[in-house]
Amino acid sequence: MTKPYKTFGEQAHILVMRGMQSIRNLTADALEKEIESKLRYINYYRIAPYWSSFLERSKDENEPHFHPQTYWETVMTLYNFDRDLRGLFFRAFSEMEPALRTQVAHQWARYTGSTTPQADRKGLRPSFCTVTPPAEDRSAENDGSENGISVYDRIMERLADNFRKDRSLYAAWDRDIKQGATIETVPVWSFVEFANFGHIAELLRRGLEEELVQKIAEAMQFDSLNYFLFGIALLAQIRNACAHQFRVWNYHWISIKYQMAPEDVRTELNRLVIPSGTGAALTFCYKMLRAVGSSETWKTQLIHTYQTAAMVVPTLHRDLGFFSPNWYHDPRWNLS
Repeated sequence: MTKPYKTFGEQAHILVMRGMQSIRNLTADALEKEIESKLRYINYYRIAPYWSSFLERSKDENEPHFHPQTYWETVMTLYNFDRDLRGLFFRAFSEMEPALRTQVAHQWARYTGSTTPQADRKGLRPSFCTVTPPAEDRSAENDGSENGISVYDRIMERLADNFRKDRSLYAAWDRDIKQGATIETVPVWSFVEFANFGHIAELLRRGLEEELVQKIAEAMQFDSLNYFLFGIALLAQIRNACAHQFRVWNYHWISIKYQMAPEDVRTELNRLVIPSGTGAALTFCYKMLRAVGSSETWKTQLIHTYQTAAMVVPTLHRDLGFFSPNWYHDPRWNLS
């Protein structure tokens, strides 16, 4: 059933009638005006996740009501914390991603002895380049390829499209592009720049030969290949969420129970954070940022952002997946 149109003021009134309160003891009218002023610039359904956990519905009521002592200031604290957290992830990506792309290109070329390994498929797993057989003959070894096209060809098609659209951005400094090179013939260090982070993650997870991926992981100062790949998978999802302004607070990125995670991942995160939560991604970011020498300022800003919000929301650490409110005192967050 289609819901009737509601003005910003009517939306604010609904929240107050459902029991939304103010820590500052604002009157109902004053609170409605304050909420209305925010809803004019923050979509009702965008901010709704930050109050949804405070809603309850009794059996004899049609409309849900907020728990007692549900405060608008708490909702806005969570919303602002999530916004700031996305900013911190973006900052981390701006440091980590160029380093990761550099190592993928460098190690791939070094491992294969080719400056264009993507053209002749050097260093790639056979299953990554294999065309899927008919559905009745399909096996797990095809590793996600689609009917009639290998994963490698699918990625190359998308990269070729990116190349056609974006090559003008690179033509100012790339001689090969000026001379009419294609995505197959540009040097691998240009190739990785046209790949989006999802493509890089897919290459690492199931495209490049395991020995090569191990060398990339070691170059990023990761001893555990499983933990490196697990973290890359987390970051691929979070990067996409950040780009679309999706929430990163209180979200599970991977449907996996702790006991089912790879043993190295459990060892890395044991008694610190659940593997599927945002806190696990933050911990991975910190470790990777240490490899590129820019971790401490980022960590200081993260802890300050967290502590400020936790003063209003004491359970914030659980929303992130950490076991302790003082997770930042853990030795894994105090590496020298």
